[in-house]
Amino acid sequence: MKPLTIRLQEETKQSLESEADEYDVSVSEYIRELIDKGREYEELEEQLQSKEERIQQLESQLSKRSQIEEKIEDLPDVIRESESYQERRQRLLDTASVAQRLKWKVTGVPVEEIEETED
Repeated sequence: MKPLTIRLQEETKQSLESEADEYDVSVSEYIRELIDKGREYEELEEQLQSKEERIQQLESQLSKRSQIEEKIEDLPDVIRESESYQERRQRLLDTASVAQRLKWKVTGVPVEEIEETED
């Protein structure tokens, strides 16, 4: 290691010496540890900032996803409103049971009646 000379106020020097004594290390070693911890702190701050940016990105994506999900939930209503009579009739037939379809063969598919009860 290479020596480095620095000038400190007497109070600061005494404080460093007493703290080094508490940890039973030399003042030089104590200062090296402080410098290393400062570097670690800077690295941790950078990591924290990176993670906070990622959190903001994910929150933004989640917000957009929620908006899309709301639109998707409204989509069936929009589709039903734009369907023709024939399309609504076919949709009912596609989702009905075999017994219901047989009944509708005789009585007809009650498209308007079912849509009124759904609303």
